[in-house]
Amino acid sequence: MWMKNDDDLVGEVLKGDQSSFDLLLRPHRQGLINMAYRMTGNFEEAKEICQESLIKIYKYLYRFEKGRSFKSWIYKITMNSTYDFLRKKKKAGDIIESQKRYTLSVSPNPEKQFLNKEIGSKIESCLRNLSPKEKTVFILRDGDGFSVEETSRILKCSSLSVRTHLSRARKKIRIQFEKANLGFKKEVKSEL
Repeated sequence: MWMKNDDDLVGEVLKGDQSSFDLLLRPHRQGLINMAYRMTGNFEEAKEICQESLIKIYKYLYRFEKGRSFKSWIYKITMNSTYDFLRKKKKAGDIIESQKRYTLSVSPNPEKQFLNKEIGSKIESCLRNLSPKEKTVFILRDGDGFSVEETSRILKCSSLSVRTHLSRARKKIRIQFEKANLGFKKEVKSEL
């Protein structure tokens, strides 16, 4: 069976085929929720943000430029929706205040599971000490696996800016790990 690409599905949605909208977004929904969750630290807020993002994606689908990366476009909309949400919620100028939990993937090995939980807890703590731009770049690049170019398109900044913020974020996290517990020094460097 022939698989339709994003441009074809966008065209079908714009012609009125509502079922194509679900097909278009299905592969991306979990990634969008994960990104919003990492930015807010609250699953219910992440779902609310993603629902708002889906409405915006549908409403402004006609603005999507054929031939561009649909994934980058919807991540940018969701990132902006997350920023809007955090701005509404912000207190005393701290946009990252609501960050609660950032965990690494769970491993079936109990020792590795414990280590991942400890590292995840330390990364969560470290993320609170990054600037909003550093945090966003770190999450998009190292968390969601976007390339430098995709990250720069999502954030509307240069690739050099992405590399600079990513380097600063990684360095700050590495330094904080080393200060917090020298026993994690080797594991952290291999993770980052």
